[in-house]
Amino acid sequence: MKKKIIMATGHKHAYHRVSTLAAIENGYFRDEGLPEVALTATGEDHLTMEALLSGKLDFAADLKPGMVLEESSKGKPLFILGAMINGLPSTLIGVPGVKSLADLRGKKIGCKEEGGSREVPWIRMLLRKEGIDPDREVTWVPHAGFGSLEIQKPRLDRGDYQAIGLTGHYQRPALFDLVRAAGFNLLAECTDTHPHGLPSRVIATRSDILAEYPREVVKVLKGIIRGYRFARDKKNVERIRHMYLSYDWGKEGFGWGKFDETLLDGQIASARYLPPDGGVVERGLNDIAEEYKAWGKLPGNFTWEQATRFDFVRQAAKEVDARYGAPEGY
Repeated sequence: MKKKIIMATGHKHAYHRVSTLAAIENGYFRDEGLPEVALTATGEDHLTMEALLSGKLDFAADLKPGMVLEESSKGKPLFILGAMINGLPSTLIGVPGVKSLADLRGKKIGCKEEGGSREVPWIRMLLRKEGIDPDREVTWVPHAGFGSLEIQKPRLDRGDYQAIGLTGHYQRPALFDLVRAAGFNLLAECTDTHPHGLPSRVIATRSDILAEYPREVVKVLKGIIRGYRFARDKKNVERIRHMYLSYDWGKEGFGWGKFDETLLDGQIASARYLPPDGGVVERGLNDIAEEYKAWGKLPGNFTWEQATRFDFVRQAAKEVDARYGAPEGY
């Protein structure tokens, strides 16, 4: 057994880290007889990927699935084990002159991260369906910041970009009225276009970890699943709130930089989107893989199954259910 298990999220954001930190604080990994489990934050997904491939990390807790598929297709020994987010609401909005997806041709679209935030594959799917080439007929503007309407309104008004995806931490459909009142147009809602789910954050590890420590992998996933269920349980809201407000997340605003604090309750409530069984929605993962093929990031003959090992998380969920009760016991 390893003397220390090192996990990381790509982001310092409280939402990405709080459920696994709760699992550490509550002793869920210790219950499994595991050594110390440390959770760090690299700051960006590509840094998490580099650390995982170099052996500095044992598990990545929130990588974008397309990144894992892409590296796996190049022969890298990476596997998706389970999910962090199978589907988080995202609302694509446009400035007054952009009334439909078709109007995005020739326009600029904001995204949070270099190389594309979690909304980008979804938006690319929408554009492609409209006959718009997402690589040649729109311009992507990275580092657009947190998807709060309050934060994004001045950026849209001054023309930094003409469309942006708003965070899943709003209550829908109340958000839609706020968007219209601000003078913007609703272009698409992810939970409507992909009601089955569209995985945007996954748990990943290397093949050597799976080969050398298969039982420990199951135990790690059991701790993560219990952490998800703890965070999902409404009776723990105040505990989660306290963690949001008391941890040093690395920078101002719960790890988001500038943050609309009116969304704190919504961010805490978004724990309901953590998967209680840790599993990945396979139909949605297939959608991601197909978009990455169209994007030119995956060869046409590559299948997502080549980069997944779901037997570990299924066993973990089975054991957690047997010990603490299905489907939400922890």
